[in-house]
Amino acid sequence: MTPTALITTSWDDGHPSDFRVADLLAKYGLRGTFYVPQTAETETMTAARVRDLSAHFEVGGHTVNHVVLAETPDADARREIAESKSWLEDLTGRPCPMFCPPKGKYRRRHLDMVRAAGFAGIRTVESLSLDFPRPTAGLMLMPTTVQAHPHVVGAFARNLARRAAVRNLWLYLLHGRSTDWLKLARSLLTHAVNRGGVFHLWGHSWELDATGQWGRLEDAFRLMSELTAQAPALTNGEIVGIRPSPSASEGIGKTTLAGARVRTNAREAVR
Repeated sequence: MTPTALITTSWDDGHPSDFRVADLLAKYGLRGTFYVPQTAETETMTAARVRDLSAHFEVGGHTVNHVVLAETPDADARREIAESKSWLEDLTGRPCPMFCPPKGKYRRRHLDMVRAAGFAGIRTVESLSLDFPRPTAGLMLMPTTVQAHPHVVGAFARNLARRAAVRNLWLYLLHGRSTDWLKLARSLLTHAVNRGGVFHLWGHSWELDATGQWGRLEDAFRLMSELTAQAPALTNGEIVGIRPSPSASEGIGKTTLAGARVRTNAREAVR
């Protein structure tokens, strides 16, 4: 049986340059989830632009004011999480099933707050993973594969060490220990297509501006688009709605739908 492979992307912080990412995703028939706060340290989109974006792409919660949950009093954290969902749903008129903690920093108690707010899944910054989302504390935790950002080796090491991610370390060693994110993405995407798993590219559009990564991002999108026949492109929320079979416990195997409306044709979705 051919193992299931899926492609997804996500983009944090709601910067106006997210529309440049959206244009490239549409050009290459890919899907994306944009995690949007109402305000942040960097510039954010207007409410009207967030509404426009939500017409074609999934929009997820990212707190109201881009607060770091691990540094925020519990009452404020609970309010920031819950109000981010209600703000986006009121603004867009669409469900908001996904949440992403700003800067990826949260504690176990915040998972209860995210679940209580009505979110179904939480996207983390666990890196170098090809796993399907994992059930934890009544939520589905979604890791990432590669960030569209030039990192040094130490950044990968710290990410893996904090999570004791042995499988992710093995994948990193297997795929050349590269600090070139595009090279690493190409290798891990090929692995996912051949052996199954979720390839998840993520980033910040304002960092793409700052580090001059737009051309490389388009190269990555072009490669991903060439493989969507073998690995359909879905949003984060659509993948959270897919239940992997027991054989897929390590990101490899078939999947079954669990109440999600899965749309695999991205070009149709952005017409």
